[in-house]
Amino acid sequence: MKVIIIGLGLIGGSIAKQLIKNTALQVFAYDSNPISLKNALNNSSIHGEIDNLDQLNSKEYENSLIVIATPPKASLEILRSLHSLFNSSVTITDTSSIKLPVEKILIEFDSPNNIILSHPIAGSHNSGEQNSLDSLFLGKNVIVSALPSVNEEHIQKVNILWESLESNIINLDSKTHDYIFAHSSHLPHLVSYALLMTLQDLNKENISEFSGGGFGEFLRLASSSPEMWADIFSLNQENLNSSLDSFIDNLNQLKNSINADPENIKSLLTSLKIFKEENY
Repeated sequence: MKVIIIGLGLIGGSIAKQLIKNTALQVFAYDSNPISLKNALNNSSIHGEIDNLDQLNSKEYENSLIVIATPPKASLEILRSLHSLFNSSVTITDTSSIKLPVEKILIEFDSPNNIILSHPIAGSHNSGEQNSLDSLFLGKNVIVSALPSVNEEHIQKVNILWESLESNIINLDSKTHDYIFAHSSHLPHLVSYALLMTLQDLNKENISEFSGGGFGEFLRLASSSPEMWADIFSLNQENLNSSLDSFIDNLNQLKNSINADPENIKSLLTSLKIFKEENY
């Protein structure tokens, strides 16, 4: 089977490297950045390149698997541009951490039977093909979302992809996916940016000298791709606003507890510690 990766960043580049290392699948790639393609060819992490996406309509790529591994808004544009492949023998999946906007496009096109949505829960604050790894997805969970209209053969091809990368497949509908990740991933990144804004306002250059490992690890989230996270925040706005409102309410509750009674805050922190240890 041919696998065509659109976007050789951290995710796409890592998929390519891991497939080349562990499988006999033929791996090709398309990227608007010629340097990324050149690096992948020089490193033998792809078998060849695609000059333009129109090539994918040729007989040569029948029964292949296309993986869209670009930032969320670019993924939406690319998916639309591939509409001539909808309901064909070609299977299409993605890697975006936002699913409902993609699903809305599919519904516009009468729910094509060959598109399955994927979200590998793996990554790094480093981006780009140069930071890709041949083990990024090893043992990691991947969310797979499929509309009822999808043919089983296409689901099987997507499962083969993630099983080849030794990932653990979890099936989840798009609405639940976006709600969960607004709380588990998108909110923590937003809070990291807010903390960084607070530090910026302090205008103190030496704060890092007095910080522990947890401080740096939390701020590491803010080193992620600005393009990707701007897309995520805007595309999952409704769920993120809901989680952010709840977070602000809880910050105010903590603030009020600190100001009201030291024993009260101790009791609250103790209960939260127990909750954390029982659940996370």
